[in-house]
Amino acid sequence: MKLKIAILSVLTAIFSNAASIDYLSNNSASYFQNPSQTGQISVEGAFYNPAGTAFLDDGTYINANLQNSMIDESMTLNGKKLKSHRYAGAPSFNLLYKKNNYSFFGNLSVIAGGATLRYNDGVAGIELAGETFNNITGGKLGAKVVKNRFTGQNRYYQLMLGSAYKFNDTFSMSGGLKYVYAHRKLDGEAQYSYNPLVGAAIGLNKNYLSMNSKRNAQGIGGIIGFDYRPTDTLNFAVKYETPVKLKFKSKAQENNKMLLAGRPLGISFFYPEYADGVNLRRDLPGVLALGVSKDVNKWTFSGGYTHYFNKAAKIDRFKYNDGYEVNFGADYRINDKFTWHAGFNYADTGAKKESFSDVEYAINSQIYATGLTYKPTESSEWKFGLAHVNYNSSNGKREKTSLPGVTIDKSKVKYDKNVNVFTIGYTHKF
Repeated sequence: MKLKIAILSVLTAIFSNAASIDYLSNNSASYFQNPSQTGQISVEGAFYNPAGTAFLDDGTYINANLQNSMIDESMTLNGKKLKSHRYAGAPSFNLLYKKNNYSFFGNLSVIAGGATLRYNDGVAGIELAGETFNNITGGKLGAKVVKNRFTGQNRYYQLMLGSAYKFNDTFSMSGGLKYVYAHRKLDGEAQYSYNPLVGAAIGLNKNYLSMNSKRNAQGIGGIIGFDYRPTDTLNFAVKYETPVKLKFKSKAQENNKMLLAGRPLGISFFYPEYADGVNLRRDLPGVLALGVSKDVNKWTFSGGYTHYFNKAAKIDRFKYNDGYEVNFGADYRINDKFTWHAGFNYADTGAKKESFSDVEYAINSQIYATGLTYKPTESSEWKFGLAHVNYNSSNGKREKTSLPGVTIDKSKVKYDKNVNVFTIGYTHKF
């Protein structure tokens, strides 16, 4: 009986944190020219610095962007690299009207999410489960993975509406509301071969598992911002976004399960938040962004800090530390038509190693970005950006099970990512 309990607890340790796919998020072409956007005054400020839009010239602005990313995610176990190579396209749109001291704006974008990741050669957790079966039975079970395929997706769509008011030549304030619709999906199958006599001795029956599950949620949040412009060449900005409460409802089809001591052992056992009928909170945390920019002759230098209040948010069954980003950049006006940009962003996600798993490993990263803005007329502007996102590969953490001395060794798994981005944006002023 202890052996049966050990197997169940070990499998739970492998998959209990495998609830989502980490994503790369951005909101406009300007971000992948220079990630330091909070302190700047621009049409894209509808997202980055909404209060600053009150300092724009009067007019109606339409802005459209497309971020194109090549994403590689991988897990390496015992020298075997399991990876997903995918393309992701993320559009965003800003509409802004500025008149006298007022501005009104809207933002429609993918606030979080990314490519549909397909691990056609499998995920590390399935391999670790087989190893654990064998270790617990002294190698007698002879468990081998013969099928291992998982696909995951998560996308959060945002519609944000707000306005800003300029009190005087130096100070403005903004407010707004945002609606978020979130969609998460998990589809997978796994199959093992093993010695049927040893399997029968421990109460193990069947060898194939499959599931297709979708989780959906929607929520509303608020945004408030301030912009202080003491001189024509210096600007400070603050933006705060409230948490967005998201209660995900799961609908799943799961017809294939293994049996352990008469107990169904399906993929939903490993990923309980994806089981049919489960309602579970996974909120977007509150966000505080600070930024500054300074014009010096033909240069604009900028810096920013963003804080993510992860500790205060309910994120499935996980516990995270607060995360943060630090960025800085420079823009150089070559002439009236061309501007060159470059910038850097460092992100600490706040994720603990015990949260690393097959489909979620939020490792820290650095973004190196550059780009060019072309302004052919006073009413039109094109933006082009290139960026490389370098992730700090990291191993998971050895976890204890309920049976003394039995552990699941996720420290053997190296989690890594690599992202390259090309982005394009266009703004027209009427």
